[in-house]
Amino acid sequence: MHIELLTPHIGALIHNVDLVNCDDTEFAAVYKAWFTHQVIFFRDQKFSPQQHLKIAARFGELEPTHPFFPHVEEAPQVSIIETVKGKPPLESFWHTDLTWRQQPSIASLLHAQHVPHCGGDTLWTSMTAVFNALPEQDKNLLRQLSAMHALFAFDGIESSEITEDWQKDVIAVSAKNPPVAHPVITRNPDTGEEILFINEQFTRYIIGMDREDSNVLLAKLFTMARQPEYQVRFKWQANSLAIWDNRSTQHYAVIDYADNPRKLHRVTVV
Repeated sequence: MHIELLTPHIGALIHNVDLVNCDDTEFAAVYKAWFTHQVIFFRDQKFSPQQHLKIAARFGELEPTHPFFPHVEEAPQVSIIETVKGKPPLESFWHTDLTWRQQPSIASLLHAQHVPHCGGDTLWTSMTAVFNALPEQDKNLLRQLSAMHALFAFDGIESSEITEDWQKDVIAVSAKNPPVAHPVITRNPDTGEEILFINEQFTRYIIGMDREDSNVLLAKLFTMARQPEYQVRFKWQANSLAIWDNRSTQHYAVIDYADNPRKLHRVTVV
């Protein structure tokens, strides 16, 4: 195994590993690389959806079938993220998965089936690196705060415009999952590092703070997280795999490839 660091703060490309057949010692090194580098990448990992589930299960308990994405029929916990001709991807947002739930996921494993010849990269940003870059007085303030997270269900859109089944699914899931509070600063149990636990898509406001002041503070922090110094950008190839620490990162799917066909399988770990 060879671990190639991609940036000083986040991301590593792991060479010479067959995840389907790696033994416990080799997997322990993969697991350590995952929480140390926050997102790890592999090339040329050929495996079936069932093998995908077995690899993911080594990281922890698997999520049930995703409430919005379609899934592989014979392996329902494998979600399908696909772009087809005539249906370009929807708007993309920086986000951390499922923070609108009381227990967000800890990891996701995204496996490329086929991708455009260019475009469609994914970016991750290290929310530990963003926190570490803050002035000490800002860190002390943030340690005392909590933020409200919620699934954004088409606020401001007329009901007559909500026609797609996936839109109706989002509304139904949103109704069953009221907003939840999370500390603004959490700690990674594997590394002990403090994390700025907010994200652009699901963090709504700072609890107990004037809403305008909350908006200003969150905008400042989101702007920092958008700085490339804290990010890694991955170019997909068929059979590439990304595994990220959902506790410590945000990610963003670049939708610059129009409706060129693109298909990935994703498994999420509770």
